Amino acid sequence: MGSDTSIAVVESNSDLSTERLCSFSGMISCTHVAINAVQMLVSLTNTSDVQRGGYLTGFMFRMPRELGGFSVALLRSSQPGMARIPPGTKGAPFLGVWQAGVGTGGEWQGGGTPTAGVAPGDTGAWAFLVSGTGAAALTAERLMSDGSMPDPYAFVVRFRGIGAGHSDKVPALMPDHQRLRMAALAEAVEQRR
Repeated sequence: MGSDTSIAVVESNSDLSTERLCSFSGMISCTHVAINAVQMLVSLTNTSDVQRGGYLTGFMFRMPRELGGFSVALLRSSQPGMARIPPGTKGAPFLGVWQAGVGTGGEWQGGGTPTAGVAPGDTGAWAFLVSGTGAAALTAERLMSDGSMPDPYAFVVRFRGIGAGHSDKVPALMPDHQRLRMAALAEAVEQRR
C-alpha cells in the first residue's frame, strides 16, 4: 500500500487573500499506508516579501465530505512552536469549520508569537496521519479542494507579524479542474436567474 502516493502543488490564491500582503507555495503528498490510513506530508514555503515581513503562523484543511469522517493526528512539525489545531476550528473571516491543521500555539487566531512560525523565504514541513473509512479514496488534489464539490477555502493559510500587527489569511489555489467546475456551476446558477 505504501507505494500509492499522490502529490499536488499548492500555491496561494492572491485573489481571495484578505489583505493581499503575503504568499506561499509548496506541496502536499498523500501516501496510503493502510486500507483506512494515509500519511499526509505538507511542505510550505513562505514566499512573502522579506522586507514587508509576515510569518506563516498556521494552516488548516477540510476533508472531502463525500468520503465520510476522519481523524487526523499531527506526527511531526519542523516548527516546534506550531502545534495541532483542534477539529471544528473556525477560520475567520472565512465561513465554516476545518478538520485539521497546525498553528502557533495550536490556534488559528492569536496563538503566541508570530516568530514561532515560518519566516519569509523559509520552508516548514508537517506530517499527519489521516484515518477513516474513506481514506482509500483520499488524494492530495482532493484534499486541496474539498473533494467533489469545489471549495476555494478547503486549504487556508494564516500570516501574522506583518508590519505594525497586521495579518493576512490566504486560501490555496484550487486545482485547474476544480476551478473549471466552479466556473461551470456559477454559470449554471446565473442561467437559472
